[in-house]
Amino acid sequence: MTPPGLSSEKNKRIRVTLLELLRTEYPGSLDLRVLQFSLDNLGYPIPEEALSAHLRYLEEKGYVTLTKKKGYGFQIEFACLTASGWDLLDGHTCEKGIDEAL
Repeated sequence: MTPPGLSSEKNKRIRVTLLELLRTEYPGSLDLRVLQFSLDNLGYPIPEEALSAHLRYLEEKGYVTLTKKKGYGFQIEFACLTASGWDLLDGHTCEKGIDEAL
C-alpha cells in the first residue's frame, strides 16, 4: 500500500519512524496529532490521510494498536506500539513493507 505521491522507500522510512516514535512511549501511546507533528519535525511532512493509511497498515500487520477516546464534543485517536512492533524494530521478525528501511 503506497499512499499517492510517496515512493515505496519513503513509505518504509515513514513506517519505521512511526514505530520508533511509538517505542519512546511504550507501553503507553501517542496522540495521532503528536505523531504527525513529530513526523513534520523529522522531515516527513505528510497529510493526515497518509498518516492514517500508514497507521492502519501497521495495525493490520499487528505492529500497532489504535484506539479512540471521546471527550466533550471531540474524539482523539491514539497509537501504541505492540510487542510485535518492538520485535520488528529489534530485528527478531521481518516485514518486507517495513524492515528493509531499518
